[in-house]
Amino acid sequence: MSPPAQAPARLLIVEDDPVYERILRAHLGRLGERVGEIDHAGRVEDGLRQLRAQPADLVLLDLTLPDSLPEATLERVPEFIEAGAAVLVLSALDDPEASRAARAAGALDFLDKSKISAERLADALDRAGAGDAAAGRTAPDAPEAPDDRDAPRHRELDRDHPQRLAAQLVHDGKSWLTNHSFRLAALKRAAGPEAEGLIEGLGDTARALGELLDAGRGLVTDETTPVDLESVDLAPWVAAWTERRAADGARVRVATPDASPISLTCCPAGLEVTLEALVQNAEQAAGDHPVDVDLRATAADGWVEVEVTDSGGSWGVEDPARLLDAFQKVERGSARAGVGLYRARRWMERVGGALELIPREDTPGAMAVRLRFRAT
Repeated sequence: MSPPAQAPARLLIVEDDPVYERILRAHLGRLGERVGEIDHAGRVEDGLRQLRAQPADLVLLDLTLPDSLPEATLERVPEFIEAGAAVLVLSALDDPEASRAARAAGALDFLDKSKISAERLADALDRAGAGDAAAGRTAPDAPEAPDDRDAPRHRELDRDHPQRLAAQLVHDGKSWLTNHSFRLAALKRAAGPEAEGLIEGLGDTARALGELLDAGRGLVTDETTPVDLESVDLAPWVAAWTERRAADGARVRVATPDASPISLTCCPAGLEVTLEALVQNAEQAAGDHPVDVDLRATAADGWVEVEVTDSGGSWGVEDPARLLDAFQKVERGSARAGVGLYRARRWMERVGGALELIPREDTPGAMAVRLRFRAT
């Protein structure tokens, strides 16, 4: 690492998992003189109390804590900022809605715990010491109310709601997997090349289990989300959706349908799940290469058909119907992708429509996805 250009940063870790606290300290230890004292708290209230008594430059704030559910933790982010620190929100759950809420509250970013590295923490320190965070050391002013008609609706959930219980299960399970992966990385460095293949295989197993946990949570969420049918003007809805995806760092380019007004009847939450599943499927197929997704809509005889094609290449399967069953693993992706296509099919059925896979003549082995909605 390059020599520090400023005084060592003081950090506060607000994290209830002692193993993950050690993981964070290990990553921070690689930053050398850039990092000074590191304090720790296991609860939101303790963290705020410590921060007010001893200011810090950067707070690493876990989203789920013993005294604070995720929604409540996000509401406390401005208090940490008002106390003079930049905030990096961490979670074992990959949750785009929470990610947007964290940044709207003034956090530097929202990061998946499994993807934390010394480089990401160094970037956070850079931003905390630069104008990006320095200008945000006071809580953000309340913004003007946005036009959120096309944004997904947030539902307040009871503590014993199946979606909340599923989220807690996935959070705890992925926390264990993150700790397991960190230990495997340390073992790999100590064991040498003779054990490298075995350790990498164990790491692949941990990642697959994480994907299955996410998939199970998605299925619970879908089946417990009410189907609220409404009229959706397709082109503006897709434009708003792609804008939200871009703000979350998505790298897939989605071409919005023609601007000609086409309205369909659907559940917006289900429409988002459906399109997101198709885009993620294309992204997994493309690997590190850029991928484009194209949407074309036509209306006739009381129906709207949306044809979705992508540049991800072959789907690697002879029987397309297999892809619409849950937990099918094929060349184009992992079990998570198979569940994604199953979720998309289930949503289309629940809104009174259909999903079909159509072989493409222009690309051998590739499929177009045809979504069929009732017209408004």
